Amino acid sequence: MEYVKVTEDLRFSRVIAGTMRASREGLSGKKMADFVDRCLDAGVTTFDHADIYGYYESSRLFGEAVLQDHPALRDKMQIVTKFNIILPRKENGYAHYYDSSVKHLNESLDKSLQVLHTDYVDVLLIHRLDPLLNPKELAEGLDRLIKQGKVRHIGISNASYTYFEMVNKYVKTPLVTNQVEVSPLHTDTLFNGVMDSALIHEIPVMAWSPLGGGRLFHPKTGQEFRTREILQQMAEKYGVDSIDKIAYAFIYKLPATVCPVVGSTKFDRVQSAIDARGIELTNKDWFKILEASRGREVL
Repeated sequence: MEYVKVTEDLRFSRVIAGTMRASREGLSGKKMADFVDRCLDAGVTTFDHADIYGYYESSRLFGEAVLQDHPALRDKMQIVTKFNIILPRKENGYAHYYDSSVKHLNESLDKSLQVLHTDYVDVLLIHRLDPLLNPKELAEGLDRLIKQGKVRHIGISNASYTYFEMVNKYVKTPLVTNQVEVSPLHTDTLFNGVMDSALIHEIPVMAWSPLGGGRLFHPKTGQEFRTREILQQMAEKYGVDSIDKIAYAFIYKLPATVCPVVGSTKFDRVQSAIDARGIELTNKDWFKILEASRGREVL
């Protein structure tokens, strides 16, 4: 496994295991423990969480199955989690909104630490772009958590180039990553400054939904059918057995360091992302995939 040095005391595995679907896919108890063991055995040490994943259940399932009974595994992994999305629930009047206040920051993190059965997270991400976020106040709250040892590093998710720069201006500890959507079906982040920002700051990008949320396997739109077809052609050309490996190779070719977050808890999907590191797409083939996705030639 290849590893990405983020700071002197932090590294990501190039492939990141996501937990968003853990609750939906029934990954609890021994199933969860076995999945994590297989990831660690393969060198996948970075696990992506969010307080809301699985309607607030996925991190609990992970904590109970893994770190509660095997706390020694904590030193072998990096845990990333997020905060600021509020999902509709009875206690909030079924409202869906963002809360980037320091009060919610502290409450969310303390709950995440409790259910994960750990006393710190390696990286805490601001989950969504909140127009009501007060950067000065939040930065002070994040910096306090770092001083307390509850958070080792901070980052951001779904941030535009300007939003990243704005938040980064206020925090004393520089942001270490931006987690955004990147896939052959979602190429906007290749052109909106996100990758440029990552190169300027020399930080990795975490790519969520690298397979288009499964739409590459079950196409419904013209874009999805076109992209799937070109990926199938490339899979045959490069002698690989699945289009997901070509989709990952498309992401790996970017000059910025991109770490795909594998959303499926089926280990063969994780293995495909690992295997794809050995596929070197030519520039011509990479642009054929881009052209199919966008439905037009480059100018």
